Amino acid sequence: MTTLLRLPSGTVIDGWHVLRELGDGGSAVVYLVQKNGQLRALKVARHRDASGDDMQTHARAMRELTVLLLLMEQGHPNIIKPLGYGYAEAGNMYIALEYVEGWTLGEWQEKKHPTVHEILGVFVKIASALRYMHSKGILHRDLKLSNVLIRKSDGEPILIDFSCATHTQAAELTQSGLPPGTDRFRAPEQFQFLREHRDEHRARYAFQVADELFTVGAMLYELLTDPRPTETRPRESLNNPFAPPSPVRELNARIPEALSDLVDDLLSRDPTRRPVDTAALHRELTGLHADPGAEYGEPAHPPSAQRQPRLPAGRAVARAHRSGKVLAAGGAAFMLAAVVALWSRSDAPEPPTAPRATGTSSLFRVEPSGPPAPDMSPATAPGVGTEPVPVPEQKEGSTVKTPPPEDPKPARRQKPAPGSDLRKVVPLTCALAAGCTGPQVRPEPFTCPEGAVATRKQLRWGESQHFKVVADDRYARLEDVWLRAGDTVVGVVPDAILPEQREVAPPGTRFFGGKVYVVPGETKTGKPGQVFVRYDRVKLPRQDELPVCFIIDLGADEVKDGAARIFNSTTGSPVDYWP
Repeated sequence: MTTLLRLPSGTVIDGWHVLRELGDGGSAVVYLVQKNGQLRALKVARHRDASGDDMQTHARAMRELTVLLLLMEQGHPNIIKPLGYGYAEAGNMYIALEYVEGWTLGEWQEKKHPTVHEILGVFVKIASALRYMHSKGILHRDLKLSNVLIRKSDGEPILIDFSCATHTQAAELTQSGLPPGTDRFRAPEQFQFLREHRDEHRARYAFQVADELFTVGAMLYELLTDPRPTETRPRESLNNPFAPPSPVRELNARIPEALSDLVDDLLSRDPTRRPVDTAALHRELTGLHADPGAEYGEPAHPPSAQRQPRLPAGRAVARAHRSGKVLAAGGAAFMLAAVVALWSRSDAPEPPTAPRATGTSSLFRVEPSGPPAPDMSPATAPGVGTEPVPVPEQKEGSTVKTPPPEDPKPARRQKPAPGSDLRKVVPLTCALAAGCTGPQVRPEPFTCPEGAVATRKQLRWGESQHFKVVADDRYARLEDVWLRAGDTVVGVVPDAILPEQREVAPPGTRFFGGKVYVVPGETKTGKPGQVFVRYDRVKLPRQDELPVCFIIDLGADEVKDGAARIFNSTTGSPVDYWP
């Protein structure tokens, strides 16, 4: 198997000099490149055509190129433009795209503090681009805040990342029940479909325009209710089939009622309540934008609400240690959704952490083929944030303990309307805290990465087979550690394992993208809570990274403010789905 590793600066690809990495997704890596003084972006598929490619990254690159070329026929100013393509020396395909210097939609809100009218203006143009796409029989299928860039020079929104897109004549590349996409932005009917067809291995969900409309509503909801949408923290579920999210105006009184009602319709559990198509959505948004009241001229959030609260230096360092964020300079923006308060029947989805490759590579040269390009944009969105704070190295068996979480500010409770369902209005911060009354908190259902089942079979991992693993590789194996809900961690297989594990998951095997869930409440074994960690990629020593569903499930020794203390040396199991 030939897998693309990260390319260092100075690497030459078909005459283009790599300046830095812009984004790292599951199927490709995007680089900022330069030639003859011109900046471009190059999206390079992770695999070549002839390699073992469980995620079909080469086929997806070909599909993305086809979609972009179809959209170029007449063109649309708010859709990213392809400017060439070619093949690497090893056969990895690349697409040249215009480079858009700007912010993701979430970053734009935090930096510019837009008014409701300005947000509407952006979404009028997004709806116009979608209307054009749909008229060509093309569906994006992965709309989200990080896949819309706001160009700094003129404020124009640009739709990017068509790696999940499809068109009318396209063959289906996905082997799982749902098409590719980001779980948090999937319409609730997709998870209803999974529930109804979970025993039908060949059942495939047909993505519709109604799914795309739901995603537009989800993006609007994030911007209108969340003053810091790029920050990693728990958020209200948007697609629980049994409980719609709280109305926008209930969470943010600044939002005009007509706009709040439109978002409610877009997020409806009943697809027939959404506009009939993107042309109708465009008309509704245009009407609101053309004749706004005074309230539309106010910022959606006061600037003070968008600033991060300042922490004392010691607490800030402790928080950075626990979060374990890894953010490349200008790299992919990771929308890390967190645990939500759900009724025990809920099948609402959990957005996976964007996959990242590991390691470095030697110089990577490309045979000249395909025209070069002028300006292009990352197919995966630029990142936001600061460099991670280094954690002091700890020796195995060290008595140093990771600090418990700081006390949060008291949660503001919402008062339910008369006759309303309490399950829908329990504050998220309360649900995450130990001892809070209300529904049980549990990980939301998710879809395993494409190719995860094939990985388990390839590595000869049996269902429910248990492996010894260190849950968080930042700390020593024989250590108590605190894991906070929503954190991302890396797991590693230690040296002390049984011989039967050495054959299939030897020491040094690493599990990436580990998402932490904390479920407060006494367990059957008397523990004060339950901890789940779900990893989505695995890399065995001297082998390529592969998609996987690997779960750690254990009782917590202590639960406090949405975090849990566990013993770092534990066991985990590969699974095919989260029920």
